Order: sequence, then structure tokens, then C-alpha cells
Amino acid sequence: MPNKTVPVSVRLPREDALFLDALSLEGAETASEKLRALISDARKRQHGTEEYPAALRLAQENLAPTLRIVRDSERNMDMHSELISRLGEWLPDCMAYLIACNGAATELDQDALTNIERGLAERAFVLIQSILQMGVTQSSSCYDPSVISKRLDTVMDLADVISRTRSKL
Repeated sequence: MPNKTVPVSVRLPREDALFLDALSLEGAETASEKLRALISDARKRQHGTEEYPAALRLAQENLAPTLRIVRDSERNMDMHSELISRLGEWLPDCMAYLIACNGAATELDQDALTNIERGLAERAFVLIQSILQMGVTQSSSCYDPSVISKRLDTVMDLADVISRTRSKL
């Protein structure tokens, strides 16, 4: 049986109607198409995040507009930030992991919580290592070439304290 459409009438405040009219959604031109696209997106957000690939796709879609603006601006000004690039790759993965890690569960047991913590720690340390790699030289490939190196002294001090404390254990 084919899907039947159901007519729906809705009253919107003027500012919402103006917003809907100005809203740019791929493949949606009319108010009806835009409302269908918004409902489809809400459905994906509610039901499509139980698996990591779907959650990753949604996280990437959420960050894509901002990252696209950053990349376009970088290209126009002949600039690049390796820090923003690395964070732009890391953030969706971390978000997707956290969103999808519980599946459809509404309550988590101790093992699930421990696994979530372990997965987030793994991702956090991947980011830490990636940023520390950028500090190998005094000048990093960022808008401000010293943005990493000027913070490394504090990080190295913390690492030194941790190292001394751990060696006493």
C-alpha cells in the first residue's frame, strides 16, 4: 500500500513564517517541502542515532555549515588552521560516539557506563596526542603560529607533576 499523504493546516506567527520562507534546505523550495524536510530531519535525529554511522552523519551535518564557512573564509584569505581542521574531524566522532553509545537504552548499567567512559577517554587522548604533535615546533600551522607552543609550558608542567607522582606509586 503506497504512503498516503495527510493534509495538515498550521498557523504560524509571522516571524516563524518569515523564517521558514528564508530557510534554505537542499531540495526544498516551498513551505510544504521545507516542513517535510524539517520533519524528516527531526525523525532522523530521534530515530537515526542508535547506530554510530547514523550518529556520525548527523554530527557532521550539524557542524558542516560552520566548518564550510570557516574553510571558505580560509580559502578567501589564504589562511589555514590545522587546529580547526583536527577539531573539525574529532568533534563529530566524539559527538557520534556519545550519542550512539547507549543505543536505544533509557537507562545504563555499570558496564555500559564504564564502556562509555573508556571510549570517551580514548577519544580525548587521541585529541591530546594530535594537538601535542602540533607543538613539536615553535610555529604551528594555525592562524596564530604560537597558539599551541605558548600553552605547552603549562601542559609540560602538568605532565611533569603527573610523571613524578606516578613514579612514587
